Amino acid sequence: MDKNLISIYKLKSDIENMKYFSIFLNRGEEAQLRNLESKLKEMIIQVENFNDRFSDFGWCAYDSMSIDLIKNVNDEFEKNGFESAENILVDYYKSDVAEVVHWIKNSSKAFSDRYELLQLFFKNHFDETYYASVLLGLIIVDGAVNDFTKSKGFFAEGTNVDAWDCLVGCSDALTKLQKIFNKNRTKTNFETIKTPYRNGILHGRDLNYANEYVSCKLVALMFAVADWMKMKNSEESRKEDYNKSINSPPTRELLKRIKRNKEIRREIESWQKRIVCIGKDVPKCGSLQEYAEYPYIGIIINMIDAWKTENYGGLSTYLKRMFSVALSDGKRAGECREIFKSKKLISFELMEIEERGCALSKIVVKVRWQENEKIKETELVFGCVYQGEEEQNEVAVPWRENGEWVIVPWDIQGLYSL
Repeated sequence: MDKNLISIYKLKSDIENMKYFSIFLNRGEEAQLRNLESKLKEMIIQVENFNDRFSDFGWCAYDSMSIDLIKNVNDEFEKNGFESAENILVDYYKSDVAEVVHWIKNSSKAFSDRYELLQLFFKNHFDETYYASVLLGLIIVDGAVNDFTKSKGFFAEGTNVDAWDCLVGCSDALTKLQKIFNKNRTKTNFETIKTPYRNGILHGRDLNYANEYVSCKLVALMFAVADWMKMKNSEESRKEDYNKSINSPPTRELLKRIKRNKEIRREIESWQKRIVCIGKDVPKCGSLQEYAEYPYIGIIINMIDAWKTENYGGLSTYLKRMFSVALSDGKRAGECREIFKSKKLISFELMEIEERGCALSKIVVKVRWQENEKIKETELVFGCVYQGEEEQNEVAVPWRENGEWVIVPWDIQGLYSL
């Protein structure tokens, strides 16, 4: 794996250094350390194998790509060969990927500006109208990269797609895709192609391009480009965080941290899940005070109230994870206004509450709103995560009040229904 993936190699180094403190770890913690080391090695091998086996055919690993998907594809490749393994990728990008397509819009302004085109692209893709989705995919990627770089599109010669310390920007796989997809196609071709050759398709030379392989590879390309943009935008802040992290504290302070985190770990192990019954333990649609014993529900109620009162600044803060990390508070509030100003909230109802861990809960909310003289209804799925500050040296847990609850949108696609 590329040596420029600084965080990966720092983690390897940190694991090696932790072995020197193994006398302070119990058997369970030593096992966890060995397990982490094993998983890291496995991840590196899986990603390298994936890119080696599939990048020549229009696929590349990217930062937000599921490692389980990568592993499943590699396993299938080793058992039954390339064609069977590629079918797993095609099946994923034809169906399961629908749950995370909003990540593309939220990755950068360049993609969010093309939101309507993105909606049309994915509608045509999932409807298997590939003659339309392929053209839209090529147009969206090229234009978004052109806006992002302020000079050249994705397929233009000389467009640089590297980024500091990120999977998609450090390996040569995305650059390889760039070259493959931009090949000259000088003759009219009647044969079916499985690669989105930009020049052949847009210039009318590759006539039989409308199939699931070409469209799925463009979906995967969008995710790779979106990850690259997101990581490129956060380069400077990530470098600052890295530089802070390499200034290691004195050994005495490190041992104090280890001891403190061991105490927190014991507290976490003694935590007991509560079964929350809607309509009995908490109301279906109450006020904030009625959820005082469940602060992770409280933040959802605050978000709902901000929507209802058209407080887009507050709403954009609660739903911060919906938007590009590169946006300022003001611009994020503006984008939030664009999404919600036509959606007049009528009512909400809690449908499901599940405590998945001491710092993670799942909440499903049914919402009804009026939009363009139509009444719409959908279920929104959120994760509520308790987290501390980035520079915090201990694990954040609710009972220590050393963090805050934040909302992570898991499935909000219903908001964008046509």
